[in-house]
Amino acid sequence: MPVDRSAIDAQLRDIGEGDRWWEHREFRALPHILHADERILGIVRGKLLGVRRPRIGRAGAWLFVTTSQRLICLKQEQFARKQVEFAAGQITRVQQGSRLRAYQIALDTPQGRYRIRISKEDAFRFAGSIAGLVPGQPQMMDATLEPKPLHPAIAAVAGLPGVGRIAARAGLLPPPEPATRAHVDRLEATVERLQVDVERLQQQVAFLEELLRQRAAEAAYLPTVPADR
Repeated sequence: MPVDRSAIDAQLRDIGEGDRWWEHREFRALPHILHADERILGIVRGKLLGVRRPRIGRAGAWLFVTTSQRLICLKQEQFARKQVEFAAGQITRVQQGSRLRAYQIALDTPQGRYRIRISKEDAFRFAGSIAGLVPGQPQMMDATLEPKPLHPAIAAVAGLPGVGRIAARAGLLPPPEPATRAHVDRLEATVERLQVDVERLQQQVAFLEELLRQRAAEAAYLPTVPADR
């Protein structure tokens, strides 16, 4: 039996969300997916990058719903709905951190690693809702370290080419001024192109591995032809 809409609305209000989510087709399927004793803890839209085999496409937004029992990932397509879910305890490790334009949450599961990318504005509340699905596992998040006091010996050579950058990476110097927007855009585009190239290479490697496996299996069943004497 579907969960009553009023019960879902009450759960949304409890986490500070309104009824705007009913505008999304994926969310309208939620009453048929949730269990009667299940409670919504977090909700957000973003991208899901999955394990290589089976592969989850990059294009299109997913709806992520964290509940008291599982993490539900939904994506509505033209003729069907994709659904990936992880029950409490299936997520063995969570790593979180900011990227150039988004916030990424990496989930280690028995099936492999999945990556969720959401906007930085939604990161705080949603990342906290996932923590309850990994009992006893501390969350690994980016930390901003304060610069250490500069040693006089380092201060003497900090102006030399390359030395200042090394000292900044080690936390001995304040970080450089933030890059311009144009530079960030170019860097983001370059990273995305590299990610596409890497995924394409991984698909080619997987195809070759499968082809070799099939050839080896066929060779194992070939009859042995005696040599001519």
